[in-house]
Amino acid sequence: MQRIRACATAFVLIVVTACVDRAPVDPGRDTPDADRVRQLPTRTYVADTTTDFPNPERGFYIQRTAWYPEQPSWVYIDAADFRRARDSGMSVVRVYVVMTDHRDRPLTSPLLQAITNVFTTARTAGVKVIPRLAYNFGNAPDAPLAVVLQHIDQLGPVFRANADVIAFIEGGFIGYWGEWHTSTNGLIGPWPRVNDGTRAILERELAAFPPERPIALRYAFNKRELLGEAPLDPGEAFTGTPRARVGAHNDCFLASRSNWGTYLSPDDAGLAREKQWLRDDNRFVPQGGETCNDAADAQPYIGCTNALQELDFLRFSVLNADYHPGVNARWRNEGCMPEVRRRLGYRFRLVRAGLSREVTVGGTLRLAWTIRNDGFATPYTARTPQLVLREPTTGAEVRLPLARDPRRWLPGSDWAMVDTLVLPADLAPGRYAAALAFPDATPSIADRPEYAIRLANVGVWDASRGVNDLGLTVDVR
Repeated sequence: MQRIRACATAFVLIVVTACVDRAPVDPGRDTPDADRVRQLPTRTYVADTTTDFPNPERGFYIQRTAWYPEQPSWVYIDAADFRRARDSGMSVVRVYVVMTDHRDRPLTSPLLQAITNVFTTARTAGVKVIPRLAYNFGNAPDAPLAVVLQHIDQLGPVFRANADVIAFIEGGFIGYWGEWHTSTNGLIGPWPRVNDGTRAILERELAAFPPERPIALRYAFNKRELLGEAPLDPGEAFTGTPRARVGAHNDCFLASRSNWGTYLSPDDAGLAREKQWLRDDNRFVPQGGETCNDAADAQPYIGCTNALQELDFLRFSVLNADYHPGVNARWRNEGCMPEVRRRLGYRFRLVRAGLSREVTVGGTLRLAWTIRNDGFATPYTARTPQLVLREPTTGAEVRLPLARDPRRWLPGSDWAMVDTLVLPADLAPGRYAAALAFPDATPSIADRPEYAIRLANVGVWDASRGVNDLGLTVDVR
C-alpha cells in the first residue's frame, strides 16, 4: 500500500515538527500491519452511555435576539446567559438579528457593533453562534434585493473576523422570519421555486461569508434547484464548492407529514426520496432546526419512536432547546429526551488504542486506535486530531498531528486507524503519558478546552487541558 507522508508544525511549550507516515485504512478492516499492531500494548475503553456533556457545534441550542428595536426587551445578549447554556450542556446559541429599521438603508455602525458584541460574548462564554439575519419576526416586510445584497457585503468582514465562533450561518434575509417564504419583495418564488433574486442572495452570501463555514437553507428543494439535483458525494465534500458549503435547517421538524411544507411530495414514495436525498447530503453538511407544533397533525410524528428514527436518518446536528415546548414535554414523558440530548450531532468514543512501548529520540512511534461514532451525525467543521505526549514531572508536552478527518467518521462503523509518527529529534528522554486531542482548528481558540472534542468514555477527559487520556505511556530513550 502506498504511504502518504505529511508534515505539520505544532506549538506547545516549544515549536516541534511532526511528520505523519500514514497508510490509508478502511473502517472496520484489518491493516497490513496487523501483526505488528497486535504486539503493541493495548487498552480497551469503557463507553460512557449516560453522561450528557457539551461538545463543539452540536446538541441543543438556546435562541436569543440581538437587535429588535420594536421590542427592546427581546435584546438579551449576555455572557452569563451564554455561560449558563454552556454549563447546562449546550455549546451553541442561535442568534437572530432582526433588522426591522434597516429595510431601506445601510446597516448602521451600532448594529454592526452589536453583532460583533454577540461574537465577543460567545467567545468569552466558550460557545459558538448560529447567526440568522432577518427583517421581521413574521408577518411583516422584508427588504428589496439591492438592500439585501448591500447588507451581506457589510456583514462579510464582521463574519470573517469572527469565524472562529461561528458554527454555521442560516440563509436568512428572505421572507417571514428569514425562512425563505412569503417575501414581500419577491426575493423567492413563485412558491416553491427560487428566482434570480434568490440566486443572487445565496451567491453573495457564499462570496462574502467565511468560506470555511457552512450556510444552511430552510428548504432542501431550494438547494436542489439552485445547486443541482444530486446530493453531495464524498469526493466533493469539504472542497469549498457551493454544494459542499450548503446544509439545511428544518424549522418545523415533525410538525406534520410534510413538516409544514418542508417536503413537497404528496405520495409516500416521493416523500421517502426527499428524505433519502437529505440523508445522503447531510453526511457532510449540518442539519439543524427546531420543532414547531404539537397539535393533532403532529401527533403521529412527534412520539419518541418516530422522532429518534428521523433524527438518526436525517443526521441532525443541532435543535432548538426551547421550541416546541409540547414536543419537548412529550420526549421527556416518553423517556427519549436523554438520548436525543446525547446523540445530536456526533458522539465519538474510543474503542481501543495501542501505543509503542519504547521509542528512541527522533525515532518512529506507532499508534493504533479505533473510534466509533454513536451520534446522529458527524462534525461539519475541520479539525486535526493530535497525539499528545506529556512528561508529568516537567509538564513538557509535544503534540503530533494525525492525518485524519473526523468529519468523515460516519455513525455506525468502527473507524480503525494506524499512524506512524516521527518524534522530534530534540525531544528530551523520559516516560511520556499519551492522550488524544481534537482542538479547534482556529488559532484564536485552539487552546480553549471548551472548543475541543471530548470522547464519550469513562475516565478519559481532562477538562483542564482539553485532552482525552489514553492511559498509555511511552519511554523515549
